[in-house]
Amino acid sequence: LMQNCELGLPLMQCMEETVNGFKDVHENFRLFLTALPHPEFPLGLLQMSVKVTLEPPTGLKAGLLRSYVTVVDQDRLEKVETKEWRTLLYVLCFMHSCVQERRKFRSLGWCIPYEYNTGDLVASVSFLEKHLYNEDLSIPTVQYIVSEVQYGGKITDSFDRRLFNTYTQKWMSLAALAENFTFA
Repeated sequence: LMQNCELGLPLMQCMEETVNGFKDVHENFRLFLTALPHPEFPLGLLQMSVKVTLEPPTGLKAGLLRSYVTVVDQDRLEKVETKEWRTLLYVLCFMHSCVQERRKFRSLGWCIPYEYNTGDLVASVSFLEKHLYNEDLSIPTVQYIVSEVQYGGKITDSFDRRLFNTYTQKWMSLAALAENFTFA
């Protein structure tokens, strides 16, 4: 297995010549190469290979899964023992996934393309965790920190700010804590 082959293009040129020079190859021989797309990667090596691409899944479900895999672990889930914690954590992950998905639609999603990343979610989750651990839940405080500070600090367009504040008011609310709540 050779990984990150795009970083060693001269070696890949030699590898192409070496593989072309093979005479008697055992039937079970396999050479695995991993590489990012690169315009100077040897075409002959690509043409004689079986190519497999791995692209991360897209969509809200994939975004939620990515949030739970990268940010939320079992220790974090069990850290705060209030009944609101898991629900609001899910709401934050769902909202982050929506924000990420809207970026795909360019000017139809956001008026200005913002660089939201996992750091925004981590900061919001950390705030929520500390807020619930130290005091009783204050929905206006959580809404303000998430919509105006953590994510809103990057928003410069008034329509985008209005949209994000609407998400926060509708989803990061006491209504979200009800058993029959839906993200409609």
